[in-house]
Amino acid sequence: MAKKVTLEDITIRDGAQCLWATRLSTEEIIPIATTMDRVGFEIVDVAGGAMMDTSIMYQQEDPFERIRMLKKLMPNTVLNFNSRGQSVYRWTQYPDDVAEQSLRTFAANGIGSVMLFDPLNDMRNLEFSAKVSHDLGLNIIGSVTYTESPYHTDEHFIEKTKELVAMGVHHVSLKDPSGLLTPDRARMLLKRMRGVLQGQKLQLHCHTSTGTGPAVHQAAMELGEDAPDVFHGAVPPFAWGTSHPSHDFLLDNLADHGFEVDVDRQAIREMEAYFTLLARKRGMPTSHEVKHDPEMLKHQVPGGMLSNLRQQLTDQGMAHRLQEVLDEVGNVRRDLGYPLLVSPMAQYVGITAVLNVVTGDRYSVVPDEIRSYLLGYYGTPPGPVDQNVLDKVTKGQAPITGRPGEVLEPMVDKFKAENGPFESEEALNLALFYSPPILRGWNLKDWDGYRNVPTNAFSYLIDSVNRNQKISNFRLTRPNQSVHMNYNTAKESL
Repeated sequence: MAKKVTLEDITIRDGAQCLWATRLSTEEIIPIATTMDRVGFEIVDVAGGAMMDTSIMYQQEDPFERIRMLKKLMPNTVLNFNSRGQSVYRWTQYPDDVAEQSLRTFAANGIGSVMLFDPLNDMRNLEFSAKVSHDLGLNIIGSVTYTESPYHTDEHFIEKTKELVAMGVHHVSLKDPSGLLTPDRARMLLKRMRGVLQGQKLQLHCHTSTGTGPAVHQAAMELGEDAPDVFHGAVPPFAWGTSHPSHDFLLDNLADHGFEVDVDRQAIREMEAYFTLLARKRGMPTSHEVKHDPEMLKHQVPGGMLSNLRQQLTDQGMAHRLQEVLDEVGNVRRDLGYPLLVSPMAQYVGITAVLNVVTGDRYSVVPDEIRSYLLGYYGTPPGPVDQNVLDKVTKGQAPITGRPGEVLEPMVDKFKAENGPFESEEALNLALFYSPPILRGWNLKDWDGYRNVPTNAFSYLIDSVNRNQKISNFRLTRPNQSVHMNYNTAKESL
């Protein structure tokens, strides 16, 4: 009997984050939500740090209203929120009561699954969030984040898998945010991870940034019964590149390897058609080349971080020193005990590398967060920290050794007393993470108008054309014919 596997859809969260800088609005998602609900995805990924930040800072949207509306339109689908444990969805470490308040708020608004990961693979930072998630009845995905260093051995990843199993997570995900896995390493790690699970589902979350992604996913499928139970994918234009494989690629290869996947492929085709038309409407790429990038395997700098470094140096008139900075990223990472280059540590390491190059005096100027990291407030580094760097930055102050969440003062009740009252738990949650000047400019959208957005994807696109005064003609493609008509005539015929 063929093994059944499922898909987790990352189109509107991770896919949009990787390829559209998360600039995908609620209005643009609503029309395709009921179609997504028809597909039969195991989980649809909808929220994380970048989505929250973009909603608040750039799109003036209420991210919780997005989740509520999607849950109403997708009643048969589990919606997922990504949490960095003690950092929740920002970069600073927060006390336990903030993590609990946030998880309860997300659950109350329609989130049914939480993916927990830590940028140091220090699973102590996930313990409290896992406990709260259990109490809330959420599906829990514990992530083992992949990177390469002398200290990220096979034994490291298997030990981290065991720690997640001991927490009682429901899924364990091998998470490769930079596309560093090779087929052989993926095959070996997934098989060994399967061997220590105790009934948990095994997931593969592997970006295609370096060009190895297709072969990695095919290697995972070659494991047969030991293969992942859940594969992560997206529909174009949010697939490939620095994102994930397309669902069509996954489904075709899973079928070739004898797996059974119960999904509605017609609904997937409708998703792709809708988002492709949306990309054309917005002037965005509709496909993304999968390039082989051996340099990234050396410096391990993710695509988003690389573009930020390039911009920072350009602003300083030092764009020609990019290679110096990339080399220094590797040096800083070694000095700091090989943290993973994922948010927020990727940004902290990158900023430190730029400062070291620009000042010419290494570690004379460091972000406050690096000092906190070296004092243990982000957890235990995977490898030893250079003693000279430690002394220079911390000036001899002793690091903490306990779980960071335990040593941070509770703040929710005090914050409410000093800054309340708040109109809702959602308003309280956002105020805990964002400053008053930022929150004064958010949620300017007409949500009643959003609720009236057509939930039929084709109707939405036609309505968009109708409201665009610059468009007078367009082309409709139907089976076996292409019809070009005046727009006003087209409206009457539809």
